[in-house]
Amino acid sequence: MADNQRTNLLQTIVELYRTHWRLFWGIMLPVAIVAISLDIAQVFHLIKLSENELHNIPNTPSRHVHVATSNINTISGIEPTIANTNSTSRVSWGLSPVPHFRATDSEGATWEWTIKFKSLDYGALILLLLTFCPLSLAVARISRAAQVSGSAEGLSQPTAREVWRQTGRKAFTVFVAALLFILIVDVGNYLYTLISWLIPSHVWRFPFELTYLLGLVPYIYFMVTLSLYNPCLILEDNTIIGIFRRSHTLVSSARFRFFGIYLLTGWIAAVITSVLFGVALLVFSVFISELASVRETLSSLKFLTLFIGADVEVVLPQVLSTPATVAILIVKGLIATFLIPIWAILTTRLYLERVDTMKAEG
Repeated sequence: MADNQRTNLLQTIVELYRTHWRLFWGIMLPVAIVAISLDIAQVFHLIKLSENELHNIPNTPSRHVHVATSNINTISGIEPTIANTNSTSRVSWGLSPVPHFRATDSEGATWEWTIKFKSLDYGALILLLLTFCPLSLAVARISRAAQVSGSAEGLSQPTAREVWRQTGRKAFTVFVAALLFILIVDVGNYLYTLISWLIPSHVWRFPFELTYLLGLVPYIYFMVTLSLYNPCLILEDNTIIGIFRRSHTLVSSARFRFFGIYLLTGWIAAVITSVLFGVALLVFSVFISELASVRETLSSLKFLTLFIGADVEVVLPQVLSTPATVAILIVKGLIATFLIPIWAILTTRLYLERVDTMKAEG
């Protein structure tokens, strides 16, 4: 029964995305353009800060082995950094629940296996969170119409303008709820910061595992428990606090099922991101000589690891040119935009399912 539910859910997500992708992208595009533009501006600001930091290093022998570089990897894109000229590439991936393992091969490349749950991008692309509510509204309207007619074929779907107009009536609540969601799920980090402030002399003695779990466990709990806040916000008449309480109520009796679904979805998203971005970097490396080291790093074996969600990291010997940096950031933003409807469809369908189940039980 559980397998059938997962199969039906997957089929529903694929079918809804395939049939209504124009609507979903029409909803997201205005926010995506702003988010990608801000991401580009943020990266170039960080490049400038890195170069200034390098100039401020005292003129000692150690200064001459450090350069301002671009750090490229197939999950988070590109970011400026100051690196040792002897820096090497790195391959890492997360297959939960596999314990942490680290090894260095004969070529100096580091391969790392670790548990990776956190997926929120706290850069400018986090603005894409604001599209969850209009996407949830569109998915709910399409799903309800299909339920009435018995088929999704031939339905008159809402327009992006209509969806945004209805979402705009709750614009303040949408913004505040998204901000609260981000703050709540990261409560573990605040707890660690508080402990560091209260007992700084003891924090350094904490084993890495304890520090990691201190941030991870609350993150997972609140991510799962509050995951339905978007459909609860846009589809119900509720207060900001009531939105999160409603999500807790809907999730509470099926928390482990939700966790399993989200874990699988997160892994699939990691695979899609690493493969698409890895292929894009390989294509860019054909035309951009500065990315030759990327092509060399993505050997046949390392490229195949992208299909299990690997993160291939390359530290370039210099800052990447402006056109190449912009192109990589645009691809990164488009991949993130591509993945957003998957989460919106998933959470909205789970919301509708839980509402129907609770009505039947009550």
